[in-house]
Amino acid sequence: MKFGATVLLWALLILPAAVIADIRAKAAAFYYGPDIPWHSLSVYDYPVVEPDQADRPPADGHRYYAYVSTGEVLDSRPYFPGIKPEWLLGSNPAWQSRILDQSNPALRRYFLDHVIAPLWQKGYRGFFLDTLDSYQLAVSDDAGRQKQRQGLVALIKAIGQRYPKARLILNRGFELLPDVADQVDAVAAESLYQRWLPDKERYQSVPAEDRQWLLGQFQQVRDGYGIDTIAIDYAPPAQRQQARDIAAKIAADGVIPWVTNPELDSLGLGVREVMPRKVLMIYGGSTEKLWELTDLVRYGLMPVQFQGLIPDIRSVDAAMPEGTLTGRYAGIVVWMEEAEQTSDAFEQWLVRQKEAGVPIAMLGYPAVDPQGPYGKAFGFHDLPMPRSLPVVTRASKEVGFESPLPKLINLAVPLDTDDATPWLQVSADGNRYTPVAMTPWGGYAFTPFVIRSALPGISGGDYDRWMIQPLDFIHQALQLPAMPIPDVTTENGRRLFFSHMDGDGFPSLAEVQGYRGIADARVMVNEIFKKYDVPFTVSIIEGEIAPDGLYPKRSDELEAIARDMYALPNVEAATHTYSHPFYWYESQAHPRELSGSEGLLRLPIPDYSMDPVREVAGSANYINRRLLQGGEKTTMVLWSGDTIPTPEALKAAREAGLLNMNGSDTTITRSTPTWTLVKGIGVPKGDEYQVYAPNQNENVYTHEWHGPFYGFERVIQTFEMTETPIRFKPVDVYFHTYIASKNASLESLRRVLDWATGQPLFPVFASEYVRKVLDFNDMVISREGDQWQVHGNGQLRTLRLPAGMPLPNLDTSQGLAGYRTDGPGRYLHMTGGQARWQAGTTHEAYLQQANGRLTAFQRQGKNLVFSLHARAPLRFALANATGCRLSHDGKILTPARRQGDIFHYRSSARGLNELRLQCSQ
Repeated sequence: MKFGATVLLWALLILPAAVIADIRAKAAAFYYGPDIPWHSLSVYDYPVVEPDQADRPPADGHRYYAYVSTGEVLDSRPYFPGIKPEWLLGSNPAWQSRILDQSNPALRRYFLDHVIAPLWQKGYRGFFLDTLDSYQLAVSDDAGRQKQRQGLVALIKAIGQRYPKARLILNRGFELLPDVADQVDAVAAESLYQRWLPDKERYQSVPAEDRQWLLGQFQQVRDGYGIDTIAIDYAPPAQRQQARDIAAKIAADGVIPWVTNPELDSLGLGVREVMPRKVLMIYGGSTEKLWELTDLVRYGLMPVQFQGLIPDIRSVDAAMPEGTLTGRYAGIVVWMEEAEQTSDAFEQWLVRQKEAGVPIAMLGYPAVDPQGPYGKAFGFHDLPMPRSLPVVTRASKEVGFESPLPKLINLAVPLDTDDATPWLQVSADGNRYTPVAMTPWGGYAFTPFVIRSALPGISGGDYDRWMIQPLDFIHQALQLPAMPIPDVTTENGRRLFFSHMDGDGFPSLAEVQGYRGIADARVMVNEIFKKYDVPFTVSIIEGEIAPDGLYPKRSDELEAIARDMYALPNVEAATHTYSHPFYWYESQAHPRELSGSEGLLRLPIPDYSMDPVREVAGSANYINRRLLQGGEKTTMVLWSGDTIPTPEALKAAREAGLLNMNGSDTTITRSTPTWTLVKGIGVPKGDEYQVYAPNQNENVYTHEWHGPFYGFERVIQTFEMTETPIRFKPVDVYFHTYIASKNASLESLRRVLDWATGQPLFPVFASEYVRKVLDFNDMVISREGDQWQVHGNGQLRTLRLPAGMPLPNLDTSQGLAGYRTDGPGRYLHMTGGQARWQAGTTHEAYLQQANGRLTAFQRQGKNLVFSLHARAPLRFALANATGCRLSHDGKILTPARRQGDIFHYRSSARGLNELRLQCSQ
């Protein structure tokens, strides 16, 4: 079996509800391509993969079925050299494979030892046995066929005897079932409605008589053995809706459908369709030393991640993903900062993706040469540079978003486009130019109509402004559907709030009244951590306080302060590294050097050579050994310096069991009211992931600690502007130890914390936020008819519904406790890691908001039983609760206030188990 590319048609035309009801029990998926999307496959009951594409399946408790060619073998298989000539019956020229003699006992033993056993050792507990009928190509007499069937039965039974927990899916093999049915979960067959003809390289409708025969076989399997049946059909890569239609027909026949491409390297669909969330982001032409500083990362991450998409970031000259991207990727974003940066091979590859229907967004400069053949494939018409001043003839509301169009229009990319919906069009010299447009294949916005400086001649930092509305641009260009969006800013309808401290300045002597000459850290413990009952994630720099560090004579004093600090119940431990690298890449590249191209590389700790493992794992171990008590462990590393850790440093953190955070620069304020200063939630680096801090610390708001020292108060503006009109970020009060060194700066921290504690927020530790970001990257969203399904690991509990998407019917939902719609977004509250619902009107009571996590939730008809635990006195509200009574431990709880049919409750307790809402029947 093979798959091809599929068009990502985002108009979610759904399958009939009656069809879903008939076949909802199980779903199957077959994927033989590279970069196996394990998370997506985990939502299927029968996920089949090509095991040669991965080292091993994830240890997530899910059964994955390894593809095993039973009747044939390719020369490329690693076990082929051990196949003896006498074990071969012939060849299959259509697939250039050898047909195996199933009657040979030696072959069966070899197959068990060299095919099945290695897969079992890797962790596979299911096997999809393909090519079970290949012997018929080489054996023509009945006696010979019977010997082959008996050999196959013997092999399947031998698998079960050696591995009693192994489960099988058979490709056809109908005649084997009387002897092996107890080992079989499902029987699959290809081509019920549409087949692929490899010799003719075209698709063909299956004749009615062939379909009826196969349906009859399927019926016998279900009726005679109670075994599921699966049909694997094929559709052109660019015809996603056709695949949906075929799946609906298969499901109506009572068969589990899977419709895909002939190469099996795209993520096809059945009745259950996983919504692709990964987006390929490609950068090129940047003059920055580090790719993390490219426009794609600095500006492109936020609008992509806000849509719920997961970036896969690559350089334009790097290898692109193999296989068919349809079904696996929501689209491609290419941001070129200079012209003519792409290769012929890349342009060819991009054209193939366009033809496969993968939406493409181009920003900056064209990703293909408008004058070349691939430019024509995108409908580009290269035009001469205007000699006279261009005049705007058409501009949509999405253009001139944060800065008006300049009076002097400068075209860096003079072109027009076929079959486009212009966002911006200008004319000059009798020519029409279209620098911003939506197209059938996606959309583009070319320089200077993407990012423009508010001050001519000055670029970067506070002066950049979006010329296009970036959220609308990404949404329309990638043709994104209306779907639930995982949201890391919120839980149970309330905005998250946490605080974290980088350890810089721990030993410094304070100038604060009453603490002159005392370590900043002592001021912080006494005046902040002990006086504000909120969660703090607090780090130290080992090289500043350890006995072998920079201040050995003060180590006893500093370590004692750290122990007092970490003993507080509202403080969790983090490390700010060993030597505080200021420039991670350069420091790691020159481990023994103290100075580099941009200044000091790290703290001058004697006789030390920079090592990322020592920086991260070593400093965490120091905190665990000397500063923590009662078995507590360091939870996180907060990145230091430029906060651009290397992949090696991120790997060191992950392998040490540490979460990580810091980096990026969300600093939007009323004096710089631009979304260019609202950044993403994190960035992938190969197999690692860096979680960004939601906003920045006092160093930014005090002009790098040059003053005014009360400047940190302006972070409140950042909090307000990332809440209204759109909630982009949680509230993160982020600071250094040295903010406690001056009266003005300490007072600014108090005012910020006073503001935060006065808001209706949801307090968490920073580690809890980081886990939500990681869950964001793993969460799978699928649709089954008119029903949505969400699968996560239970850390991220909020889904945001875009405007126009209907609310769920909570009365019939699973895994949803409620929703909130009276703020900057519409947020669904999950009770755990999974949820399932259909749109509709909710009549029964539900949780409208809470500042604590649900630890239990059960709907009992009209009644609710639930438990809440918070890091502050509990505040929660119930909706549709008119005529209901809330009790705890047999005592009726009186609402603090009522707002229509929403009842607000307050409790001094931080945890209430088995709250019972009794409603009249």
